Amino acid sequence: MKNNCYVLDFFSEPLLEFAHSQKSDYCKDGLFLYGPLQSKPDVSYGIIGHEDGIKRFEKWLNSISTYIQSADVQKLHFSSFPGFQTIFNSKFRLVEKAKLFISKENILNTIKLDNKNKAIYDTVNLYKDKLIDYENNEEEIPNVWFVIIPEEVYSYGRPQSNVPKDERIKSNLIYTKQMKANDSPGQIKFFPEMSEQAKIFDYGTDFRRQLKARLLKEKISIQIIRETSIAPNDFLNSKNEPIRDVQDPATIAWNLTTTAMFKAGCKPWKLANIRKGVCYIGLVFKKLDKICSKGNACCGAQMFLDTGDGLVFKGAIGNWLDRESGEFHLTKDKAKELMKKILEEYHKGQGYYPKELFIHGRTYFNDNEWQGFMDAVQDTETKIIGIRITRSTNELKLYRLDGKRPIIRGTAFKVSDKKAYLWTSGYIERFNTYPGFNVPNPISIEICQGDADLDTVIKDIFSLTKINFNSCAYGDSVPVTLKFADAVGDILTAAPYEEVPPLPFIYYI
Repeated sequence: MKNNCYVLDFFSEPLLEFAHSQKSDYCKDGLFLYGPLQSKPDVSYGIIGHEDGIKRFEKWLNSISTYIQSADVQKLHFSSFPGFQTIFNSKFRLVEKAKLFISKENILNTIKLDNKNKAIYDTVNLYKDKLIDYENNEEEIPNVWFVIIPEEVYSYGRPQSNVPKDERIKSNLIYTKQMKANDSPGQIKFFPEMSEQAKIFDYGTDFRRQLKARLLKEKISIQIIRETSIAPNDFLNSKNEPIRDVQDPATIAWNLTTTAMFKAGCKPWKLANIRKGVCYIGLVFKKLDKICSKGNACCGAQMFLDTGDGLVFKGAIGNWLDRESGEFHLTKDKAKELMKKILEEYHKGQGYYPKELFIHGRTYFNDNEWQGFMDAVQDTETKIIGIRITRSTNELKLYRLDGKRPIIRGTAFKVSDKKAYLWTSGYIERFNTYPGFNVPNPISIEICQGDADLDTVIKDIFSLTKINFNSCAYGDSVPVTLKFADAVGDILTAAPYEEVPPLPFIYYI
């Protein structure tokens, strides 16, 4: 295809593989009809939270053992939940002694401290310390931990949230955020308590991100659950209505159980027709808020194999900002270093180097950065290709002639041998509808480094929209390599920089 020779094409929905090598294009159909790709008859779990929260979780856990009707049986994109054991051929088992209680009064008195940094840091400690103490001192370790949080932890445990003035509790900090900002590197504090208090300002002010970040080295798999998600009718407003809108019970059951099984070491499904020996990398750059004016950021990479398994690599912090483009790019040496880590980890797991390695990013790769990647693969037979993927909101819109239904998911508009627009949202034949509200927008796909067949690249990226184990959806609007880029970056920068080995994706989502 020559440049400026536009082609409109359609790509069939990628298939997923389940138990007994059976295939389906919809994860819920496949799980119900065939069962998960990998399971275990007994999934052990632990639980931590306050007493009422734990009771609500146990009630919810009992409810998913049976059939839960969908929100609307007339709409195909709503699916009833047949029951946990029916779907996964498994059962949840609470590990003895792995029910850990935290006083709700203690939680609320901590999250409402008037200093945001201390409130988040100390609230995380309430959960973190008990989890680590259990794992260090007990023999049986749960496959997954359920962390139940009251709504106040969610409401006040985010960077932009504020506790009402009349509810704030004085924290009595000697050290302040302003003092931290004025500190020189390596400056010695005169009082030990000041040194201790200074540490809290090195951490992010989001409860979820900080808890996950501080558990990375411990390799503790957790699933954080808001009480209002599993017991919405227990929390009503003055009109006797739930204080927040949540998904219907069947959808919540599908999503939480799929995520929990994945985090417990079971693989719900994998891509059915992905090419062997192919590796996909999502490149992440996350600004460090406290020094972002200097152009500093943490670089990370998410690696996904043809099996759907994922690893996260924590790269170095550095001044990666290119002043001219306003984009982040690695130096040649750091790009080579990161790529070598990825290749060696792949080789360690597979016994050989990948045949093809696709790097997905939101920006173009500059010459120095790309040369570093090329230098890393020069002693292997690995071919690397750089792909720029962005959301296209105003560049291009397509409409069907009848004007009644939106464009079909899987439609691609190829504008050259290197670039195409792919609609990953739109009308879905399986549902006989478009499960959305706005006119579907495509993603822009561009081969900006290396050579590859555009159709192959489109098929791969389309397939990668279907392995989000954090929910049980038909497909996402972006591939998994970039779907969680911001979330992974947030966790990488939620705690002071430490060398962390490549860790499975389950510790980040």
